[in-house]
Amino acid sequence: MNKAKQAQNTPLKLATLIGLMTLTPFACASIAPAHAQQSQSAPINTQPQQQYAPLTKEAAKQYGLIGELPNGLVGAVVKTPHPPELTELINHINKGRMIAYKAAAQKSHMPLGYVQLKAGDRLFQMVGPGHYYHKGGKWRMR
Repeated sequence: MNKAKQAQNTPLKLATLIGLMTLTPFACASIAPAHAQQSQSAPINTQPQQQYAPLTKEAAKQYGLIGELPNGLVGAVVKTPHPPELTELINHINKGRMIAYKAAAQKSHMPLGYVQLKAGDRLFQMVGPGHYYHKGGKWRMR
């Protein structure tokens, strides 16, 4: 086999090897030879375990899960029950923003509500295309 053909085959072999290394135990059991599979008294979990990347503010905005509120905080766009990770993300973002708003209010000797509304106005102006903001009692997409 010439070197060019071998080089073409190498990525495929490597990708196949990586794919096999990331198989779940259930998938591995299904490709094992019949003589290697032994019956076990404990039931095998046949549900593949999915692991997702942590939810980020940017991803949540991109997928329309969160949007900007007039008070400078973020909120969930969907009213249906959402995963606890989304609630945690919203609380984390809002906690950080409130710390910044309180510091700005103390520094400028302005009421906290006023600082939040001014920040909300600025954040509304910065909402990107396809992202949500809450205005007039409903969520709107820019």
